[in-house]
Amino acid sequence: MPLANATKTPEGSTVLTAYRPIVALNIAVMLVVTGQGLLNTIVPLSAKIRGYSEFEIGLLSSAYFVGMLIGAMFNPRAVRHAGHVRAFTASIALATITALAYLLAPDAAYWIALRAIGGFAIAGLYATVEGWLQGKSDNSTRGTAFALYSVVQYVAWGIGNMLLHVAEPTSVVLFIATAMFFSSGILPLTVTEQDPPERPASPKLPFLKLLREMPVGVVGVFLIGFANGPMFSLAPVFGNEIGLTSGEVGNFMICMTIGSALVQLPIGRVSDAIDRRLLVTALASASVAVEIALWLTGARLAHGALYALAALLGAVVSTQYYVLVTHINDGIPAARSSGVSAVMLFSYCLGAIVGPSTAAAFMAGHGPSALYLHNALPHALIAIMVLANLVLCRSRVEAPDEAEMAAEATADR
Repeated sequence: MPLANATKTPEGSTVLTAYRPIVALNIAVMLVVTGQGLLNTIVPLSAKIRGYSEFEIGLLSSAYFVGMLIGAMFNPRAVRHAGHVRAFTASIALATITALAYLLAPDAAYWIALRAIGGFAIAGLYATVEGWLQGKSDNSTRGTAFALYSVVQYVAWGIGNMLLHVAEPTSVVLFIATAMFFSSGILPLTVTEQDPPERPASPKLPFLKLLREMPVGVVGVFLIGFANGPMFSLAPVFGNEIGLTSGEVGNFMICMTIGSALVQLPIGRVSDAIDRRLLVTALASASVAVEIALWLTGARLAHGALYALAALLGAVVSTQYYVLVTHINDGIPAARSSGVSAVMLFSYCLGAIVGPSTAAAFMAGHGPSALYLHNALPHALIAIMVLANLVLCRSRVEAPDEAEMAAEATADR
């Protein structure tokens, strides 16, 4: 059944209808993100063990998002020229090579360069996948489709972090495992019978156009990137500095991803039923509350309580990006889906480039828990900005109605 017909399906079949056309895509995502989840944890932990400074570790994360930003700019052209499947395959090949290249030398400058190249590759993967999802969904199921995609990502991220129990972060085994997961992601899309969406009509990145059309969406995604960049890259450093072992850091990250995975589908279903801006406002406000709690108490909490807060934080933070992106795509034709996905990734990366460096400075000056004070600020701005936009838009809708009623009353007299 085509996804566009999902509006006519019974309620119980909506999830299946949204998922069927993207099964192979999500299997590929599962394999790739398992490797990426592992790599994104072992790189900062290995850097910390090797004696890198807080500033250098912050640069590792920022370089990754610089690479993602450049990749987001390049991706529409790659998809336009080669198609979704070949663009995805090329990105996987580059990510695999980069994962193995970390083993050649432990030099900080070299690793920072590798993080940028790896970010470029991952941007190609994410922009291609999300453009594919947007092209295969409509407004009634888009939230559910992205929720299912998010569940796959966070389950895979958790599996990747579980591998920290197999070997130390500096182990050759973990870097090789990362490369194996990356390369295996090619297989599902090369054998699927599902056709990808049409290639984008234009290879250009329509950033300024979308910024004019959807300023709250573009700026909101920037702020989400500003918070998420340091949240995932510096959380292992936070755990290490408050005395957690490598395995306990892995548990902390796993709890964050489990919390993320458990709520994706319910949040996606809710986002298809109500104004998505209300949901973004609620999620951002909840993020502020959890982050303030971690800032004030995180360094001295018992492990169980710390893991519980990590799960709660993952649940409320991880869902914001896709709810906001689906809101933006509700008013965008399917032919523009690849370009819109690339713009969202571009804006996210702009925020994620700046965020880790400023968060590292907060941590250096005020202790490891200051990571969460840093991240509470952009989430507060998101809540205020999106709520203000919602109120303004509703007042604009109601104003013509009031004028029309006044005109009718005058005519009656």
